[in-house]
Amino acid sequence: MANPQLKAKAVPQENVAPLKLKQRPFVGYISWLVQRITALVLLIFLPLKIYSGYAMAGKLPGIGVLSTLHLNAFLDAGLIFALIFHALYGIRVILIDVGVVKDNRSVFKLFTIIAAILCAVTFFFLVS
Repeated sequence: MANPQLKAKAVPQENVAPLKLKQRPFVGYISWLVQRITALVLLIFLPLKIYSGYAMAGKLPGIGVLSTLHLNAFLDAGLIFALIFHALYGIRVILIDVGVVKDNRSVFKLFTIIAAILCAVTFFFLVS
């Protein structure tokens, strides 16, 4: 037989706060994942861009293929995309850590829209 002293006491319903669920709890994960991917892209593309500039200027002898990468539009587009999204999501994280931002979802939407507009404007001037 069960011990009557170990039974849990029932909590009255009026004292229980309603459980507040997030609408989209994955927003933080998406921005975290995008920031990690863009960090890897920056780690690869940024040195390529710098070294290809040196190769194009003739300061790295014997590397002809590397000099062609300096004028590669795909490398420029990837670098710009990664730089813009990584920087804006980094600012978002700083604002959350400092306590300026309370609602993560609205800042995520705002910075994603700003990043998309900046990428589109930059690509327009890059292509034209």
